[in-house]
Parts: sequence; C-alpha cells; structure tokens
Amino acid sequence: MGKFSLGGRVWIHSSRVKNKVQKGVKNVGSTGNGSEVAGGDTNGKVKRKKLKGKRAVVKWLKHFRFKKKKEYERMTAEEKILFKLRKARNKEDRLVTALKKIEPPESSEAIHDPEILTPEEHFYFLKMGLKCKNYVPIGVRGVYNGVILNMHLHWKKHQTLQVKVKTFTTEEVKEIAVELARLSGGIVLGIHEEYTIVMYRGKNYFQPPAEIMSPKIILSRKKALDKSKYVNSLRAVRNYIPKLEQELELFPEKAKRREDIKTGVLNEDSSPLNSGEMTSGDNLDDEDSTSESEALSDIFETDSDGDVVEEGESPLYLDSFEKFPKESNGEPDDFNEHLRQITDDLNRADPTGKNVELLELDEVDRMVLRVGSLVKKNNRR
Repeated sequence: MGKFSLGGRVWIHSSRVKNKVQKGVKNVGSTGNGSEVAGGDTNGKVKRKKLKGKRAVVKWLKHFRFKKKKEYERMTAEEKILFKLRKARNKEDRLVTALKKIEPPESSEAIHDPEILTPEEHFYFLKMGLKCKNYVPIGVRGVYNGVILNMHLHWKKHQTLQVKVKTFTTEEVKEIAVELARLSGGIVLGIHEEYTIVMYRGKNYFQPPAEIMSPKIILSRKKALDKSKYVNSLRAVRNYIPKLEQELELFPEKAKRREDIKTGVLNEDSSPLNSGEMTSGDNLDDEDSTSESEALSDIFETDSDGDVVEEGESPLYLDSFEKFPKESNGEPDDFNEHLRQITDDLNRADPTGKNVELLELDEVDRMVLRVGSLVKKNNRR
C-alpha cells in the first residue's frame, strides 16, 4: 500500500479494493443474461431468485401454502364453494388430458373371430373350467401385457382357465371379458358369480410367439397402474362436482334461513287482523290466568295460616298422649311432679352418689317415661 500527498489530499491505493469496485460496476451494468437489473432504466425481465438447497425449497413451499391457506380463510362461504367447484373442474380437465395421453394407440389387427362350439361342447368345457383350480387374477391395473402372458402360460397345459376380477363392476367385467378374448384369441364360456370369467383356449390351439403372448399394443404394468389412478380420481371428481353445484344452488335459501333464525322472525305472519286477534286473545288469557292464580293464592294462604295456629296450639307427637284419661291411684296427676319423684328415687338408689338432675331429660325421655307410667296405671286396673 502506498500513500501519496497531492495538493493536500491523501490517496490510498489497494489492489483488493480496486478489484471489488470493478466487480461491482460490472454487476450493475450487466444485463446480457436476463438476471436482476439495477437502476430500472432497462426493460429486462426480473426473474425469481433460484433456490439453493432442499431446505430453502421446503421453506418457500411452506410460505406459499400458508399464504394460500390464509387467502382461503378470508373467503366467504359462497366464495369457498365457488373456489372448490373451480378447482374440481380444473382437475377434471387435467385428468381427461392425462388419460388421452396414456391410452394405447388403436390397433389395426383383424377382428377376433372365435371358434364355434356346439351346446354339448360348451357345457362340457364350462363344467371343466369351473372345476379347475388354475386362475389368473386381475387387480386394479386391469388388463395389461402381463395378464395375457399368464393366460397363455396356463393354456400350455390346461384347456380352460378362470380369470378372477373382484375390483370392478359387472359392466366393467363384461368389457374386460371381451378385451381378453380379443387380445388372447380365446373363447369366453361364461361369467360365474359376477366376478369369475371362464375361458377356453380353442380346439386347434398352439403356443404363439412372444410378440403375441405379450402384445405391445396394450399398456405396460406401470402405465396400467397410472391409468387406474387417473380413472378412479376422475370418477371421484365427477361424483363430487354435482354435489357442489347442488350446494351452490341451495346456498341462498340456507343463508336466508340462518338469518331468520338469528333475528327470530322465522314463520311469522305480518297481517294486522291476525295480530289484533292474537293480542286480544292473549289479554283474555292473561286475565283468566291472573284471576285463577289469585284464587289459588288465597286458598293456600288460608290453609297455611290455619296450620300455623294448630301447630302453635299443640306440640308435635304429644297430642295422642294427652288424650289418655287422667285417673290417679295414689300417684300425682302432674307429670312434672311424677318426674321429680322418679329422679329422687334414682338419687337414693345410686350408690356412687351422683345426682341426676331433672333438667337433663329431653323431650324423648319425658315421652318414654310418661308412656311407662300410663302402662303401669292400665296394668293396675
């Protein structure tokens, strides 16, 4: 680094600083590759920054999904239904185009012309096919080149064959039977229990070459699986679209009913005559109810007052004992005096010397003693 003083100024020259400044000027002025443009004077396209690394891609996707989720939450109920309907129709179009791309090209082969069997031969081979245990399963992929190859390998040693189809409807099973007969050259003897196809190889059968045993005009194993996924998705979307359309048609009625429930104006008549009749009838009902309630209150008040007086006159559980005749045979008539005598006798007979006071006896003890004295009087008679 060198310092030079020219006219009172200090100049500092450094190779690193110079290189950085040159690179910065180059980046600002470069517009040849169509990347970011500084200054805004040029008309070049501004591209999105390329994401580097898996973590950055995942972060961007999370932000994008969060943004879409917030946009969906801000929608109204009707906008949400329209959004779902638009999304379902776009998906239906995408699935239709994907199925058109994956479908195999139409073959220019001759139409399948099976051999003619007599009724006796048909009955015999059908019975034989139902008894045999060799079979070829067809799953979600449907018919592809591996199925035809397996059929020819079974026909190498057996005349009949069972093809078991359990994941399709009855109409689709019939279509599969026609396609199998066309591709393999066999004869369909019948469909047993709606999912088992019995096939016969033919009278003059000979094992064909590999090109016929595994034809290339049909789908491969992978493409057959993709086709089955597309078909199932398309069926589900086509069942879902009418439900959304019906929900969109019924939405105004549901919204109106919801508002009526909130305001409390559901099924209300606004005619003045009906309202006047209802008000007069309500007034009469109110007057009748008030008069009845007043009469009942008077009755209950009188009954309650009488009960209070009676309860004040005679204590509970003692009115029955007072009805006994008062006859004295040398014993005091006063019950309190009788209790005093009993306590005195107890004090005399108690060897410990503890005195029993009269006030310690409660009402129950008094009742028991009184009953005992009355029983004694009745026994003496």
